[in-house]
This record gives sequence, structure tokens and C-alpha cells, in this order.
Amino acid sequence: MDTASDQPLAVLTPGCKVNLHLRIGPKREDGYHELETFFYPLPEPHDVLTIRTGTAGGGCVFSCDPLLPGDGPNLVERAYAEYAKASGFAPDIAVHLEKRIPAGAGLGGGSSDAAAMLRWLEYAAGDKALGETHLARIAVGLGADVPFFLLGEPAWAGGVGDELTPAQMDWGSMTLLLLDPHVHVSTGWAYGAWDGYVMENPAQRIPLTSKAAEHKKTLFPAGTVLGNDFERVVFSGFPALRRLKESLLAEGASVALLSGSGACLFGLFRSPEQAKKAGQRISATPPPGIERLDILCMLEA
Repeated sequence: MDTASDQPLAVLTPGCKVNLHLRIGPKREDGYHELETFFYPLPEPHDVLTIRTGTAGGGCVFSCDPLLPGDGPNLVERAYAEYAKASGFAPDIAVHLEKRIPAGAGLGGGSSDAAAMLRWLEYAAGDKALGETHLARIAVGLGADVPFFLLGEPAWAGGVGDELTPAQMDWGSMTLLLLDPHVHVSTGWAYGAWDGYVMENPAQRIPLTSKAAEHKKTLFPAGTVLGNDFERVVFSGFPALRRLKESLLAEGASVALLSGSGACLFGLFRSPEQAKKAGQRISATPPPGIERLDILCMLEA
């Protein structure tokens, strides 16, 4: 049993997101792309960030299970470093990340973890707290999805994902089924593939238009279609993901979409029973090219 001194300072459970609408605009000089997207937060799956008092003078000591792909500081470590630089608040902490949101899945797990770290630091900083405006500036410097996770509610996003307008989702009676095909799609690769696609198909260079304020209140404003531009290139590079979308539609999904740059897909079903049966059938017999398929979330209206 933990002693009082071993008790965590905080146990955070950052969730994930799906994109119910995603259009990619021109590439900017800073390397980011203009976006028009609708973010919807999901409570499951979620990661677990456990923060404990660290060794004096140690700053932030980070560990993770399982180990994350890639080199260099994790987004949680970067969030700590940027906050400390901006505020002067640099507590000695040991941060352990239990990774439950799959990486390379289009669910924004790393961004969600970074936002949770920033939010906790802001809470713990006391009179050194930065305020929401400065916190948002740090967030966008960490990644395009981080400002949304700081907001923590459904929202339209423009710019690089930092121009947020809170909105409501009119689910009706729909049930969302989220599937993990255990395929890793690099976001960098997906954007590079999109840029190549646009060069070969100049008609895709359509400027993104701002929605009128009254059309930002819900997901279904006039003229808005559920869709994801990334499907045009990701499905070419990963045909098994196209087959998974086709399986969701064949099982009765009213809509099936890739989330973000993938590889997770979700379907919207008319009833929980229909969604449950579809998930069971598809996961029992995944389409060719997918060796394992897990149900990550079934969210009822």
C-alpha cells in the first residue's frame, strides 16, 4: 500500500477525439495546413497520466508504458518545458503515462496528453499561472489538436486547428462505433501524400470558406457534409482501411469515416443494437489485410 508521501499529486485521464468533418486547405509558410474540421471528444479510450512528486532539482522525469515510437521528447515533456519557460513554474515531478489510446490512429492521443499536462500545470502554478490566452498560444505551438483538447468540448476548428468555435452535436438517435485496425498511419506521411495528390489534381485547391456564425452552432449546418479529405490518399496507401470502411457500410452504418489521418475508423448507426452486432461481426472476421480489430468505443446518443 502506498504511504501518504507516495500518493499521486494527480491522476489524469485524457480522452481522445474523432473528426466528423475534415477538409484540408493550402499549406502555409510555417509548414502547417489550413483546416476546416469538426472535433468531437470521446471519453474512451483514454490514457492515464499519473503525476507524483519528483526528486529535488530533477524537473520533469517522464516514463511511459508501453514505450512510444519515435525519438526525442514526448509531447507531455514538451508541454512541461514550454510551460516552465513561459511561467517560471517548473515543479519537480515524475510523470508516468499509461498509453491506452493507440498511436498513429487519428484520435489525437498525444495532443490530449499534452493538453492535460498544460491544464494541470496551470492549476498547480498558483500566482504563476499564465491565463487562458497564453496557455492557448503554448498549445498551438505543440500541435494542431492541442488547443481543442484544452477547450474540452465539441467544436468547429479553422486555421491550423487553433481557431475554435464551440458547437453542439445533434446525434439524433445515432450510436458511434469506433474501431482500431492496429495499423499505424503517420500524420506526416498523410499530409505529404495529400500535397502530392493536390499537385496532381489542381482542382482540389479550393479555398476554405468561413461558416456564418449561425451555422457553427451544430454539426449539420446547411451545406455541410460529413467527410474526410485524408481518405483520398490514406485509402490508396492502406487499402485494407478502405475495405474496413466498406464493411461498416455493409453492416448498416449510415456514415463511416476515417478519423483524422487514421488509422481508426468509426461508423454511425441507427441503434445501439445495430452498432453492437456490426462491431461483433466485423471484429470476428476483419476484412483482408487487417489481422486484428478492436472495438474502442460505442457511444450512444
